Amino acid sequence: MHIMVLGGSNSGPKNGWAATLAQIAPEHRIENKFLGAVGSLFGLLRLLKMRQEGTERPDVVIFEYALNDSLWLLGNNITLKLVEEALHDVITLCAGEGIGLLFLCLCLRPPEPEGEAELSLIMDRLYCDIARVRGAADCLLQADILGGIAQSQYVDSAHIGPEPAMLVAQAVAARLREPVPAPRQARRALTFDYLDAKKARIDGPGKRITTSSSVFEGPFVELQRGGACVWDANGALVALALRSTERSGSYSIRAGDRLIRKNAQSLARENVPNLMALHYVTAELPPTSRVAVEMTRSERTLMAQPYDLTLMDGPPHVRFEDQTLEIAGIMVRRRRNMFEKALARIAAR
Repeated sequence: MHIMVLGGSNSGPKNGWAATLAQIAPEHRIENKFLGAVGSLFGLLRLLKMRQEGTERPDVVIFEYALNDSLWLLGNNITLKLVEEALHDVITLCAGEGIGLLFLCLCLRPPEPEGEAELSLIMDRLYCDIARVRGAADCLLQADILGGIAQSQYVDSAHIGPEPAMLVAQAVAARLREPVPAPRQARRALTFDYLDAKKARIDGPGKRITTSSSVFEGPFVELQRGGACVWDANGALVALALRSTERSGSYSIRAGDRLIRKNAQSLARENVPNLMALHYVTAELPPTSRVAVEMTRSERTLMAQPYDLTLMDGPPHVRFEDQTLEIAGIMVRRRRNMFEKALARIAAR
């Protein structure tokens, strides 16, 4: 089978569970689309992007973001409602394409020597409940696979070690020997939409570029100071897909009558020089027909705008006037029409 892995950094290491799965289950073609430090909303972005571009569909998606969702929730960057909505959209897309879906739920390193962290218990329950209601496969839980959760299973606060990863890979391989069903309710209206760089209008200094890397590929807009890219959004902005580079700095988001400031420079670039990231918008922005991402020309004007939290943001490395922004697209919570709202109420029963 063609297996697509959508997951966080635990899906990426050479001795991690996904690489081990490819070794012990050579009968499957494993396509690993991991990206560190992102959650389920980015996995949804991947599926929306796949549908929009008409690329090859996998037979099964293994979806591994529960741990990262817990981290982002702990950092107050997302809400449980956002995770719930994103998971329902993931299921709807897989149902519509006839793709089998398997949630793999890894856990935060527990605060005590043994026992699952409370936030991971909450996230496990959310994933399992949604999978059950929508007819997806039963979730694979780290606690079940390893017979419990202990600090000794981890190499740091968020990553399991090689031995636990081997056991996870073996459990996934065993589950793949049985049919993995496509979920139900393919006609449920989607909550989110992904608008890529091709759909943006560029105002002022900026250009379109194409980037291809091991973790993300596609069109970007590169903005200089004084430039902006504008989307016809028809909804509320919830996240931005962008690259943090040596020249990244602060930028503005304009939505309706709201204006906020975020920073694209990341401390995580110490390990990944050109870091693909999903910047969640923690401020509640109004639904609007137009969203603009701006590289404000005046430093004083920009720094006077309300700051919106971005985890692990760092100081710029180049002068303010030399800073740029590379943005791949935005995630929007769609405005629903009356028919879609009615369908959503029916589906929730």
